Amino acid sequence: MLYIKILLYVLLFSLTSSFSIMLMGDRNLISGNLLEWNNFLRLIFHWKFILAMFLAVLSRGFYILVNNSILAVPNLASNSTTITAFVLLSSYVFIIGINYIFLDENLSKMQFLGAFVILVGVGIMLK
Repeated sequence: MLYIKILLYVLLFSLTSSFSIMLMGDRNLISGNLLEWNNFLRLIFHWKFILAMFLAVLSRGFYILVNNSILAVPNLASNSTTITAFVLLSSYVFIIGINYIFLDENLSKMQFLGAFVILVGVGIMLK
């Protein structure tokens, strides 16, 4: 049951992080000189920026929940923060997928290979 809870938190972390990054990846939103006051204000008061920042903070909360849950596993507790960092690397796979779907970014064979290596590495580490 604890591993299912960890998996759920990892999934929620990945989704909130991915959608936060996707919202900030809108080229129309981040184009222009953001050091100019008008452009900076346009950015921080845009609904996409506000939602992206909310999701970013929410993802940090899920990070804490993942770390806390891993801390409850006796054979993982001594290295819970390190293991949490490695487990949450799987969020990069979600980020690449979300960017491919929603931002029409192209994926190379190397990106697919990298995603596979990340998932295999996380799986090996948790065994």
